[in-house]
Amino acid sequence: MKAYLRTFGCRTNQYDTEAVRAMILAGGGTVVETSVEADVAVFNSCAVTSEAEADLRQAVRRAARPEATGEGARGDREAKGIRRTPLKTIVMGCASARDDGTIAALPGVSDVIAGADLPAIARSLGLDPALARERSGQQTGARALLRIQDGCDEHCTFCATTLARGVHRSRPADELVREAIALSEHHPEVVITGVHIGSYGTDIGSSLGALVAR
Repeated sequence: MKAYLRTFGCRTNQYDTEAVRAMILAGGGTVVETSVEADVAVFNSCAVTSEAEADLRQAVRRAARPEATGEGARGDREAKGIRRTPLKTIVMGCASARDDGTIAALPGVSDVIAGADLPAIARSLGLDPALARERSGQQTGARALLRIQDGCDEHCTFCATTLARGVHRSRPADELVREAIALSEHHPEVVITGVHIGSYGTDIGSSLGALVAR
């Protein structure tokens, strides 16, 4: 399997895309730089603005075309060749969680998966859902990202992220420490991220301060 990954939005989404990348590599697949080279594309969507959702729809339509379109993972560049088989597209992330059928109807889209449901993404890719636990010690950015929690309980009226990401959920500290140690072998800096990191630990009897101390 050759997969093309593209991320819209925040560092939390970027972390989730890195998790998908690790899952694909652990399953024997490869990650390519353009959709033209790919068998499958995974778009990680953002719902913060209408412009972000419009950009997603445009990118999915463009990737579905068989001809080279030049949408590389690192900006505009010439795509390599012409895709010979139809591209299967999976859309994950915040916009997909609030989809009214618009994203599902885009060309090539086979699955619309809310948030970062990694086991569901694995199944869509034809991988063992157990690979959803895989995390790479080396990410693509100079600084590593570490998502410590997901969701938010604040329900701010202006924020679509709460609806898209669900309730607040903290990751276990031991798991986070192990991942941070692995990342530190390849990255000089680890950036903590999440939807509402200040609420870390409130659901597991801990706190952000206690985690940082660990």
